[in-house]
Amino acid sequence: MDEVVNFFALRPVFTHYGMKVVWYMYLLNALVQAYTAVSGIVRILAQRGISWEAWSPNFLPLIFGIIVQLALVRLFLEVAAIILSNARRS
Repeated sequence: MDEVVNFFALRPVFTHYGMKVVWYMYLLNALVQAYTAVSGIVRILAQRGISWEAWSPNFLPLIFGIIVQLALVRLFLEVAAIILSNARRS
């Protein structure tokens, strides 16, 4: 129960291993979201008779958004790791 309270009070609760688990869960989530978005778009385009080659430049914002989210989450995890490692030294 203390971990739940610490989590919502923004106190450090993750270890190095915990942050790795969160990172891999986030990667899996990003892949599932990208697959769902792309497969849905391709299905809708096929129903309307539009080839995906004609619509492929519109995939750039989707890909860019996923890359930016991955980079931000990775950056925040690295900052959290630095903070946790400095907290253990003091």
